[in-house]
Amino acid sequence: MRLLAGLLLLTCWALPQVASADPSPTPTEVEQSTVTPLDVVEGWKSSPVYVEPSQRSLVPEQEAARLAERVSGQNQAIRIAVVPAAALRLGAQEDAARAFVDEVVDQQKADGIYLVVFGGAITWGSAVGVDTPIAEILTDELEKHSRSDPVGLLDGVLNELAVPGSSGGTPGWLWPLVIVLIVLVGLGFGLRWWKRRPGNDEGPALYRPSYDVLPDEADALEERQKLAREDMTRFGEELDTADVRVDGVNTAADVQAALDAYTEAGRVVDGQPDDARLREVRATVEYGRWRLATAQALVAGTPVPPRRAACFFDPAHGTSARDWMYTPAGGRAREIPVCTSCQARLSGAAR
Repeated sequence: MRLLAGLLLLTCWALPQVASADPSPTPTEVEQSTVTPLDVVEGWKSSPVYVEPSQRSLVPEQEAARLAERVSGQNQAIRIAVVPAAALRLGAQEDAARAFVDEVVDQQKADGIYLVVFGGAITWGSAVGVDTPIAEILTDELEKHSRSDPVGLLDGVLNELAVPGSSGGTPGWLWPLVIVLIVLVGLGFGLRWWKRRPGNDEGPALYRPSYDVLPDEADALEERQKLAREDMTRFGEELDTADVRVDGVNTAADVQAALDAYTEAGRVVDGQPDDARLREVRATVEYGRWRLATAQALVAGTPVPPRRAACFFDPAHGTSARDWMYTPAGGRAREIPVCTSCQARLSGAAR
């Protein structure tokens, strides 16, 4: 079933001086018009939007290209043509417009929605083989747009037909791209800040081995896990080579404690420990090394070493309780031993 709708752009709401004008083509204009339905059909072979060259002032090339991009690939084919008002034959405009579009449809031989703008005189719509109330849609849009704004009218019709895109606005695909770019830029700045953030009170120190490594060798969790396993290997070698068996010196308890520490830490690093578990490994290994050093001191007859270093901020505070990442004014972040009270102060628990 063919649904046809013809609507004059010269309506009662147009400006008085425009409404009083007679847009009907004169006999001379009809004679001069060379645009035929076949010309329109030929134009649609290269684009679903055909604009006769003399109508570029109404629909510029860039607008025609944008409209073509909107209607391309729709389930219901949409074809648009903009031709001079002179293409209308003599007689009533509605009858002339209907006849012209009928001939275009017969030449095209395809179902779909046809929209033909006849200069500033009339816009005619035809729905062929599809159930689309094109007459109602055109009526609604004609109330919103003047006859000098065919682009706005066509965009409004396409919006009513739920065709993606918006009139003269930002392409729909651009907003997701902008959002992605903003997120990526934000992540970049966030990563840059993270690497350069002040380190006065970062919290408990991440795992670092007992042997010297470059700072960037412990940047990632996987790298710290690898360093912990290497540290465990070295501690095991220290236990194998330690000479702590001397008659008359009781070192069994210290040696056994060192072996137990090695076993416990090894059990953890054999898995996939997170940073919290790696800090426990570090404490366990340090304790094992201290017990081994104690046994060796007993054998050598030297003073037993303290378990941990004194507090970095004040040795009078006594032995440190844990390591902490600290950045002195104008300096670089580094790991220091701190007592319990200094740890509370750095973490903000004490004021």
